[in-house]
Amino acid sequence: MVGKRHILLLFCLISALFLNAQEVRKHSLSADVGAMGLAGYSGTYKWYGGADLKGNLHIDNTDISLNLEALTANTYSMGLSVRPNFEVCKNGVLFVEGTMHSRIFGRYKVYEFVYAGSVGFKMRHFLAQVGVFSRTIDAFGREWHSLDNYITEPFNLLYRLTISVMGFDHQWDVYLTGGNFCDFEYERMWEPICTLGGRYDLNEKWSVVAEGTLQAAGMFHGTVKFYEGILRVGVNYKL
Repeated sequence: MVGKRHILLLFCLISALFLNAQEVRKHSLSADVGAMGLAGYSGTYKWYGGADLKGNLHIDNTDISLNLEALTANTYSMGLSVRPNFEVCKNGVLFVEGTMHSRIFGRYKVYEFVYAGSVGFKMRHFLAQVGVFSRTIDAFGREWHSLDNYITEPFNLLYRLTISVMGFDHQWDVYLTGGNFCDFEYERMWEPICTLGGRYDLNEKWSVVAEGTLQAAGMFHGTVKFYEGILRVGVNYKL
């Protein structure tokens, strides 16, 4: 009797696992990666170069993004974002985004850490996003009981607007973005980052991208020449 019960329980368990596996296979799963080289100039760093790496994982209606940047100015950025998307009308998507971001200024042994939360709306030709972020600025090697070189910004407004000429899903596009944050930096609300970019899809897998950006310069913008220019060129690949 006990043996039959065990066999019945094992059969039910195997059936449940099989049905669950069938459900897992129904999930929509895709990914894409991007790599860009960049050259920039500012009154703080003069000429510098670097590289950006981006990875995006799409699971059903949720996007998970990892962004990395390394500059010859001995500055490094990394960020992780999670964005659930909800279709609210034809070609209209409402999304909620949570981000953890850090930037390290190796030359000065200082780093910042950012928590950000926002909501946004995306259609074929525009994206609008607004939210808040909190930032901590600290020095490496600081004693845990000391507040020297420790700065906290508990509340900052976050905003971004992107206008697409041809549409985000078109084979080629030109777009303009204005806001106080991007994949690699978060600025105060009165210090916008402005980007003019273009994209061309070579085929279903490969795309080429170029962007020109004007943004606040220097480490936490402590520089006489307030703005710097950056040119990025790279490729995206859909896995």
